[in-house]
Amino acid sequence: MTQRPAAIIIGAGLAGLATALRLGEGRQYDPVLLEREPEPGGLARSLHLSGMTTDLGPHRIHTVLPEVRRLIERLTAPSLMCVARTSHIYLRGKYLSYPPAPLEMALHLGPLRMARFMAGFAAGRLAPAPAEETYESLMRRAFGGPLYEFLLRPYSAKTWKIDPAELHADTARVRVSAGSLAKMVSRMLRGEREGEETSLKHFHYVRGGAEALVRHFCDEARAAGARLELGRSVAALELDEAGRVRAALGAAPPEGGPPERHPGELFISTAPLPLLLGEMLPGLPWLAEARAAAAGLRYLDMILVFLIVRRSALSKDQWLYFPEPHLIFNRGYEAKNFDPSLGPEDRTILCLEITVQRGDALGRETDEALVKTATAQIAATGLLAEREVERGVVYRLPYAYPLYTLDYAERLRHALDALRRIPNLITTGRQGLFNHNNMDHSIYMGLRAADLLNSLPAEEAVARWYDGADDFKTMRIVD
Repeated sequence: MTQRPAAIIIGAGLAGLATALRLGEGRQYDPVLLEREPEPGGLARSLHLSGMTTDLGPHRIHTVLPEVRRLIERLTAPSLMCVARTSHIYLRGKYLSYPPAPLEMALHLGPLRMARFMAGFAAGRLAPAPAEETYESLMRRAFGGPLYEFLLRPYSAKTWKIDPAELHADTARVRVSAGSLAKMVSRMLRGEREGEETSLKHFHYVRGGAEALVRHFCDEARAAGARLELGRSVAALELDEAGRVRAALGAAPPEGGPPERHPGELFISTAPLPLLLGEMLPGLPWLAEARAAAAGLRYLDMILVFLIVRRSALSKDQWLYFPEPHLIFNRGYEAKNFDPSLGPEDRTILCLEITVQRGDALGRETDEALVKTATAQIAATGLLAEREVERGVVYRLPYAYPLYTLDYAERLRHALDALRRIPNLITTGRQGLFNHNNMDHSIYMGLRAADLLNSLPAEEAVARWYDGADDFKTMRIVD
């Protein structure tokens, strides 16, 4: 049997797994996945704590992409569950329904404040769009100045760790799904239509947690001929004289000698762009501008504080939102409300999410200090008593969210324009395309990359890939 050329895929998150699966099905390449962690999945992983399972983030499944929907249903049936979504937001000392219900908000905040919100909303609708739209200007016009200043500005600053005036408008277009006051009222009167949702009423989840979804993808990829190598970090990419990648190199072994070498014909990276351009690719002069541009692309890191609580359940909610600036966490989720089988009857896990920029004081706090502060603060909201917390565990996720600063689009363009000059290298996935998305979008990115590589000569496929990279920016996140 003739050996097919190897396609080296850096990273076994969902984008990398989807690429490997589809390339394997195409039977033109032998996909090899190199994953630095001991487990596959990237951000879509699960932890096992005190006999319970919880995900690294709430990995619900919802997609309007038919191809991704069919693939997930095929891989995960019959373990795919339909879950009724419930959420609350903690605002001014009380848990309120989320998405916000105008009547409930009016009763809690008072008719005068709601009247100011509505007057501000009307004024915002009449305001002309500025010559250069930003996140702040778009949100002010969508919601009105009073509501923006009362709720959206402080929550945005808390979440993104930056002045909202310094955020690109794409942050609102892609990430903010609540819409405007008009949409909130419209949702109450006529409900939401498929494809226009601002928040989910139902979603799907794979029984057993995110790791179960990843396991299904791994099994299918292996069945298609892919090889998965765990604990294999990639330190550098080796280029030939023609500017093609010819091998991925591991870190130099501590005892000396040459690094592990993985030769291939194609290379697909899901690594963060600053790492790909700044560390993996060689310091060639023609890459200098792109390397500088990628170095300025900023990501938010995530700190997850898991509290093991001696109670059957804290609420019926999957998500809890915490816009109050004095609380260090932005959002919480309770794993058992996604899948009751993830924990025993007498205990539950609450995860509290904290976003940080690298180097922030909060990010330098010890695990012990973070657990102590998060426990005291969540107890002060009335959700639990401190004595009910058995223990806390902290997990840190680097490069969790792309941060769309005002100059990000120009920096991204320089980075991708340089990468397209390497005729057998594609960058994809959330970190690889610097695209704030959900896991169904990452799966879609992997499938699309593989489809091009299966159907076209590599150099043409790479060019077509970068020509269409902006198309992924239209994908919308629904909470």
